Amino acid sequence: MSGGNRGYKRSWKNLLINKRYQLRFTLFMAGLSAVLMTLLGWWVTRVAGEATTVAKSRQRGRICVSVPDDKKPTAAAKPPAAPVAPVTPSQPVQVDVGEMKMEEPGAGAATGSAAGSATGSAAGSAAGGGDEPGERHRVVIGESSMTIDPTTAPVTPPKKPEITPEQRAKLVAERDACEKDIARQIKKIDDANRNIVLVLVLSGVLLTLGLAVFGIKMTHKVAGPLHKVTLYLAKLRDGRYDKVYDLRKGDQLVEFYEHFKHAHAGVVAMEQEDIARIKAALDALEADGVLARSPEARAAADELRKVLERKEASFV
Repeated sequence: MSGGNRGYKRSWKNLLINKRYQLRFTLFMAGLSAVLMTLLGWWVTRVAGEATTVAKSRQRGRICVSVPDDKKPTAAAKPPAAPVAPVTPSQPVQVDVGEMKMEEPGAGAATGSAAGSATGSAAGSAAGGGDEPGERHRVVIGESSMTIDPTTAPVTPPKKPEITPEQRAKLVAERDACEKDIARQIKKIDDANRNIVLVLVLSGVLLTLGLAVFGIKMTHKVAGPLHKVTLYLAKLRDGRYDKVYDLRKGDQLVEFYEHFKHAHAGVVAMEQEDIARIKAALDALEADGVLARSPEARAAADELRKVLERKEASFV
């Protein structure tokens, strides 16, 4: 008998039909995704950690408003020392320095003679005097003087600006607000870094679990038809010809299952033809009266009836 059009309903509770095939495929796919997500998470957390450190350092480097110290010196505190007036000299300080001038080449001998020094004249002639090639300029330093006037005004440190209590309170409030904002920004950066880690972990877990469920369902759509064919073949081995129902929507191996259905229907058709032939043979023997005359014919007819009963029982 051919299979009906009603789809075979398998229970989703029994997803693992072929555990060896399904678990091997699913574990490989889920394990590979877990390894890739772990590597990706390690790289992302490393980069996020470096960015977090830089952002926190930038926040800690912010300069808030400074408030001048308003504490008054106590009785035990020593008063500041009076500034010492600088010592003013009675007269300007005179420092002798040299006067430097440059003479042209060839004038060394004349300059040396004007100075009244034979040594200067000889040095001028040796260093650059005359019209010979290779002459150089001669530098002559004379005597001069420079006067340094002392500073009479005393040097006093700059005074700190005085601020009112209202201005001080405003500065304190601005400083506290700045410090609170820095702490809030640092906490926000830490929370963002922690959220990145949590998102990566949850994404990895959900991806692994999703691939595991998807792998089991997909392999179930392959293992289901194979399991169904195995059950039908076991019934054929035991001499039972059950109805072959169609696969569920979405199952795989549809072409293979259709070939099996046609083969099963051919076997069923041959069995039905054998049943019809056996019935026709028994009817012919009874009509001719052979069974009443021949004991051998009756024994053969009894065997045919047993075979007929077995074949008819295989369709129940």
